[in-house]
Amino acid sequence: MKINKCDIYYWTYVVFVLYIGLMICSWIGGLYELPVRNMLSPEGIRWVLQSMIPNVENSLWLVLFVLTMGVGVCMESGWFQACWFAVRSLSMTSVLSRKRRQALLLSSLFLLVYVLVILFATFSRYEILLGVTGTLYHSPFYIGMPFLVSLGMGLTGGIYGLASGKFREVSDVFRSMSVLPVTMVGYFIYLFWVVQFLTAFHYACFDTWLGLVNVHFDVLYFIICYIPLVIILLKHFSRK
Repeated sequence: MKINKCDIYYWTYVVFVLYIGLMICSWIGGLYELPVRNMLSPEGIRWVLQSMIPNVENSLWLVLFVLTMGVGVCMESGWFQACWFAVRSLSMTSVLSRKRRQALLLSSLFLLVYVLVILFATFSRYEILLGVTGTLYHSPFYIGMPFLVSLGMGLTGGIYGLASGKFREVSDVFRSMSVLPVTMVGYFIYLFWVVQFLTAFHYACFDTWLGLVNVHFDVLYFIICYIPLVIILLKHFSRK
């Protein structure tokens, strides 16, 4: 069977092999007293098991998963498409039906109110969403931003879908939340192993041994994490 090297599962396999190879190299490095940590030592094995879930929690993984739920609702309801048609034709008479125009207006008004409420709760004198120091740093607004964005998009798409008739009942809204995450499940698996590989690479001190600084590591992280995501999203939207 011919292997498609553009398939995300192929690259997941490559990253997994590199991860195993990294562990073996760290063991060999320990035997030859190289300045690296042995990941197959008792200490290294404990680190691997204890860090796997925290690695994912501190990565792009959970943020993307939360965002894809809300964005998926907007996609399945047709809200994005309606907004695009509205931008291309301000009258919308030849593109959108009256029911869809009303649904777009209603959902857009809700989105505007939602954004204003969030801004009021953050920057008004009440400062509900600011941190204990009165700043955005580590504030509920900053930490909860992915959820706030996903919730706003999900509610907006849900209102449009129900008002336009795209969704027949509320359960359709929740069902649409799974569409985009299901499409990206291959990427989530890929990202899981990428995060494990990069954190292990840093833990074993291979980056220090090879003379890599933080900028190099950030560039490497960006290339192997974000570029596949952009490719997958472009393919998904091109099929819509």
